[in-house]
Amino acid sequence: MRQHSTSWFQGWKILLRCAEFRCQDGSLRFASTAILKHMPPTVSCNSLQWPDKMRRSIVFPEDAFGSREEANTDAMSKARRQILAMNGSTDCSGRKIMHNAPSTGECEESDESLAARFEISFDGKRYAFRQHHYDVFLDALRYATAEHAKAGFLRDDTFVPNWMAAYHPTDDDEGVMRLHGIAYVEGHFLYGGYRYGQLCDAVAFAAEHPNL
Repeated sequence: MRQHSTSWFQGWKILLRCAEFRCQDGSLRFASTAILKHMPPTVSCNSLQWPDKMRRSIVFPEDAFGSREEANTDAMSKARRQILAMNGSTDCSGRKIMHNAPSTGECEESDESLAARFEISFDGKRYAFRQHHYDVFLDALRYATAEHAKAGFLRDDTFVPNWMAAYHPTDDDEGVMRLHGIAYVEGHFLYGGYRYGQLCDAVAFAAEHPNL
């Protein structure tokens, strides 16, 4: 089940999509995605069909929450930080503030810059440091910084910074997901308390086990 809500911030329309899914233990969890769209649509367009010339950005959830309100608050906070960055806000060194920078006004390095410094890569779904893979950037960063701090640590001279745009299901994929009650959170498709790396696998299971 998904619920939508909209608001405006500094010339951007924020569309929050909150996905609800049931965990294997029977508890409900919520994750909200924020879709940012600049300038209002034409009269002939609905909220999900905006002109191609319109700037659009998506803020993806990094965690699931115990209530819809918590999920929406988290997504709204990240959305506003990203809008500030896209509208030209800079940090104390003159760099643009990335969407993951805290809104406390303190000078913070962006996730992408930190990843390059500590040899972390991102393929759009997972964060990787050497042979280790993580769903959450902070987990990858904690491990990488700890390894870098060890005596005798050797940098990988072959490492090339790689930070891809975060993956998100297409509009067609989301139509299929709504049909089967599948959610997408942190690089996984979720259905019936299970998670899948590929949408086709989640759809196949959902088709055989409807209404979980």
